[in-house]
Amino acid sequence: MAHDRRCKADAKYPTAFDQMKELTDLRTELPWLADVPRDVCAQLLVELDKAWQRCFKRLGHAPHWKRKGHDRAPMIAPQKFRIEGDGRNGVVVFPKLGTVSAVVHRLPRGATKTCALVRDGDAWFACVTVEFEQPDPLPGTKPAVAIDRGVVNLLADSDGHRVPNTRPFERIRKQLTRAQRTVARRKKGSKNQHKARAVVACLHRKARRQRDAVLHRESNYYAKNHGTVFVERLDIRSMTKSAKGTIEEPGTRVRQKSGLNRAILNSGWGRFVEMLRYKVVPEGGQVIGVPAAYSSQTCAECGVVDATSRRSQSEFECVACGHRANADVNAARVLLSRGSHGDSLWRDAARGRPVKQKLRVARRGTRPKIEAQVSVVGPR
Repeated sequence: MAHDRRCKADAKYPTAFDQMKELTDLRTELPWLADVPRDVCAQLLVELDKAWQRCFKRLGHAPHWKRKGHDRAPMIAPQKFRIEGDGRNGVVVFPKLGTVSAVVHRLPRGATKTCALVRDGDAWFACVTVEFEQPDPLPGTKPAVAIDRGVVNLLADSDGHRVPNTRPFERIRKQLTRAQRTVARRKKGSKNQHKARAVVACLHRKARRQRDAVLHRESNYYAKNHGTVFVERLDIRSMTKSAKGTIEEPGTRVRQKSGLNRAILNSGWGRFVEMLRYKVVPEGGQVIGVPAAYSSQTCAECGVVDATSRRSQSEFECVACGHRANADVNAARVLLSRGSHGDSLWRDAARGRPVKQKLRVARRGTRPKIEAQVSVVGPR
């Protein structure tokens, strides 16, 4: 029964330990279940329990039923496995499954805990989890940097370094469209449809690897050369909501918003911050989020906030002091200023300044417009 249909009186959910006690009887009744090692089945129950706990704490969605040929559920083998050989001569030995040939590109360091077999398109991967002691990192003395994330420029930092967005998914979009049409035309459940789906999965994997290669290279660069990394706090889920609206109140510029949402999601903004965190912290650094409000409209030299200063996507020219710079680099320097002087100081400075009203002379037949110019005199 679904978890949201249970009555409140029967709101207790079985834990992984409770289900493991029923596993022995199930393996007797279902012979196909006995073909899988028991510790693998038990580990799957542990992962299911973790997923439910995340759901109860509102950290993720509820787990759903897996369907054969549609959903990918990794087979996790806890401890009872071993890795032998190196390079293309390596093998992974599992109970009951036996010896599986593998390309061991890196021997595990420390005590091996679990090994998950994951299928990605037409390839299988063995993801090994290890446990080892790592000394506490020394306090970092490297310089700080701020990073602004965008769509045209994937990254732009306060030092002037810019990384263009290669947009790997856009480059294969036509191929992906044709491949998905082929899947739709094949007979449902046939072998030809499975082959067509494998082509689609390989295209997705190719684009994902190209994107992750750029993110890994840049995150490693910042982890090695900078101690404190400031990034803008963005609610990506809210930023990429659909603009369709409802039947009573339909949205406007839906196709443009859909293209922007696709570009944001394909850029991997959240993935990049995750890579930064697990690479910068072991080096003795830290990743700090700072407010992103009006960073693209604020001058990094005088602190004046004006929307007209952003002349174009790449050009920024302050209307007050005449400072000119790349718009993304200027926003990164604003983020560096906010992070270096603290969020509270910046918020107090921005909140305490009045909004100056400037009236324009209205021509005949037009309505008068009011322009608001906010001047923020704070830490720079």
